[in-house]
Amino acid sequence: MYARTLLLAGCLLLTGIGAAHAADFVTAKIASWNPASRTLVLDDRTEFHDIPAEIALPDNLSIGQTVTINYIGSEDGIQEILSVEVKP
Repeated sequence: MYARTLLLAGCLLLTGIGAAHAADFVTAKIASWNPASRTLVLDDRTEFHDIPAEIALPDNLSIGQTVTINYIGSEDGIQEILSVEVKP
């Protein structure tokens, strides 16, 4: 019985850890774009600062375009940006 309880507790712990690292996404229009600091502000006021250089962004990224940003969030905000996709 103890082993079954321990196994169940371990499974619940792993499930919680997996959920904490699940990716989130937001789709919105660009309100501002600063290519020097690689900062995107969306029209819903979500801000993405210091988008990593390995995340490809088009040269013609502009205000009003719709983007979908995939990221990993945490209690403190955005932990990691995974991708930025410009919608047609």
